[in-house]
Amino acid sequence: MRIFLLTVFLTSNFIFSQTNLQTDFRSAVAGETTNFGTSFFYNQPNKVVLGSAYLFDEWNNDGEIQTLTGERFLVRNINLNISRNAFEAKINNNDSIFSFNFNNINQIIINGKKYKNFFSDGDNRVYQIIYSDNTFSLLKGFSVKLVSGSGNPMVNRSNDKYVKKREYFIRYVNPNSIQDFKLNKRSLNKFVQNSPKGFSNVLSYIESNNLSYKNEEDVIRILSFAFGE
Repeated sequence: MRIFLLTVFLTSNFIFSQTNLQTDFRSAVAGETTNFGTSFFYNQPNKVVLGSAYLFDEWNNDGEIQTLTGERFLVRNINLNISRNAFEAKINNNDSIFSFNFNNINQIIINGKKYKNFFSDGDNRVYQIIYSDNTFSLLKGFSVKLVSGSGNPMVNRSNDKYVKKREYFIRYVNPNSIQDFKLNKRSLNKFVQNSPKGFSNVLSYIESNNLSYKNEEDVIRILSFAFGE
C-alpha cells in the first residue's frame, strides 16, 4: 500500500509524490472543486467570538487520510470543523482552507486516533472510533453551538461563545444502527452481560483492576477484555 506525503508550505503548494492525486490538489489550491473537496477563504468575524467550532484548539495536527481505494496520504495542519461536519486543512498561513469531503475517503487518523463518517437515521456525522470489533463499535460524537453574548452584567457573558459537547454512541454492524450510550456503570454492565468471557468474570476484572466506568481508557480495557480474543 503506497503512502503519499501531503505537506503545506507558505508557497500555497501541496508537495507529494507523483500520483493522479497531484492534479486534484494543485487545482484545489487554485480554488477549484476536486474529488476530495474544495478550497475557500475564511473571513474572520468582525466581532469577538470566544472559543472555536473546531475540535482541536490548535492546527498543528498531522493526519493520515485513507481512501476507499486503499491509498493513504499524510496532511498537516488538519482539524475537524464540527459545525460543518468536515475535516479542513490550512493551505498556508493566511486564511486559505481546504475542506475534505467523504466521497473517496474511508477514514482519517489524527494524532493516532481514528475518525470516520457514518450515515444513520438520515444524517451524516463524523465520529471518533473509541473501540471496534466485528459486531459493534464504541463511538464518540461531537457537537457545537454558538451561545450569544449578553449585555446583562449578571450573566457575565459579554461575547458570543462556541460551546462544544461530546457524546458516546454504540454502532452495531448488523443491523446497521447507531444508538446513544452513556459511560456509566448501569449502561456498561448491561452491555457486557452477554460477554463470551462471562459477566461475572468481567465484573471481577473491573474490580481487580480498579477500573472506572466513566474513564474512556478504562472502558476500552473493559470492552477489550469482555469481547476481545
